[in-house]
Amino acid sequence: MEDVTKVSSKGQVVIPKEIRERLGILPGEKIIVMTRDEEIVLKKARRLSLEDLSEKIAGAAEKNKIDAEKLIDEAVRWARSKQS
Repeated sequence: MEDVTKVSSKGQVVIPKEIRERLGILPGEKIIVMTRDEEIVLKKARRLSLEDLSEKIAGAAEKNKIDAEKLIDEAVRWARSKQS
């Protein structure tokens, strides 16, 4: 699917409604913006579950010889505070 949109004076771009609905993009959701060659690419940001986050932290902690349990506990507390 392809559509044309304008860039505002503030650098804002409207994602057409049909595309937002097709991809399930809701108001306030985060979008990843990147470049690929001469193109601008928008990707729907993926939300990590607490389990996914724990696994990522544990892997990074092991690689850097850090106490993974402590890091995971702190990350879980932080993530829960953001969900409130």
